[in-house]
Amino acid sequence: MKYRKNKSGMIDKVKRSFLRMTSPFEFGASRKSDSLAFMNFPPEMAQRDAAYCCALKLLKVNLFSHTDEERRGIYSLAEALIGISLEKAEKICRAGRNERRPLEHQEMIKFMTLVRNLLGTLCDLADYQYYIDQSEDGIAGFFGNKVISNFKISDGTFSNSEIGIYNLLIGMLDDAEPTILASQAQTRKLLTKSEIERYEKAYAAYLSIFEKLDPKDSQFTV
Repeated sequence: MKYRKNKSGMIDKVKRSFLRMTSPFEFGASRKSDSLAFMNFPPEMAQRDAAYCCALKLLKVNLFSHTDEERRGIYSLAEALIGISLEKAEKICRAGRNERRPLEHQEMIKFMTLVRNLLGTLCDLADYQYYIDQSEDGIAGFFGNKVISNFKISDGTFSNSEIGIYNLLIGMLDDAEPTILASQAQTRKLLTKSEIERYEKAYAAYLSIFEKLDPKDSQFTV
């Protein structure tokens, strides 16, 4: 059971928080008819990489020193950022494939999809624990103490599951990091000098925006 708002709606809120910035064509692309140029792919790549970087920074902390509600917010924001990165990766992959310019790999898309799904599971587990804590008195008053006792017993199962999945996820991210960094470096070698300049300018802009997103904001905790 899910007690939080629809994930796609939450991701849309994150997108709106940075889409208010100047049009990406301000980063220097020209509007040509070919799809990669028209989509202004260097800023798209920068947005992909900045979102992924910020998601990792959120997760690589002492997460279980935080409350259930705080972890839920961190997982939600990280999931939204990975979703943005995944969306951009898919867009770049399609455009690059059409023009035989390999700027994204299907393996990366599959990996990010798995990471996003695991984050959704972690968010649900933290959400369950938070919901039980907030609803204990009301449920006990309506159904009786036996019902809430069963919920509290299952709470430990969900807590252990969250810890196990989180450790699995961090292990995956750590193991994948060298390959991802090497892939990004190799991809940048395919860019022209002008494209690299646009990438770097956009990366700094998007990184600044994403780093200001607060997991304690109600859009990530409700």
